[in-house]
Order: sequence, then structure tokens, then C-alpha cells
Amino acid sequence: MRSLGTSFASALAGVILAQMTTDFGGHALPSENGFQVVMAIGAGAALLAFVLASFVPKHRVAVEAAAEGPAEGPAPVAEGSGAKA
Repeated sequence: MRSLGTSFASALAGVILAQMTTDFGGHALPSENGFQVVMAIGAGAALLAFVLASFVPKHRVAVEAAAEGPAEGPAPVAEGSGAKA
């Protein structure tokens, strides 16, 4: 999905910048307004992604397992036992 999004976004930005040009010394260059439009669309897409991501449910299985404690592992070392970590 990230690869498709990057490809689509760069193609869209290219089309917008190609259509919103200004003449400078006989050459067509992207205008400042073109860059502002591209940045506004990018900001809107980021906001939309944030809103959609906020509706993704959280995965709580690992949190519950961590609250129960480790199933197996080294026994805790008592203070003053002389063992060094």
C-alpha cells in the first residue's frame, strides 16, 4: 500500500505542477500556487490518514499477557544475595 500511495501521490503532484505553470524567460516553470496546492492536498491526505488510523482497534492480547507475568523465565534474584547482573 505504501508503494502504491507513493506512486499515486508523486504522479498527482506532477500533474498539478505541470498544469499550474508560469513563464520565466521563455520556459514554463511550476508556479508558487502549484506548490501550495500540492502541499494542501498532502496535508489533507495526512489529516485523513490520521482520522482513519484513530478508528483502527488496538490489539490488547500482548497487554493482557504482560499483566499476568511471564509464563517461564529466570527466577527473580533477591536483594543482598550477592548475585550480579
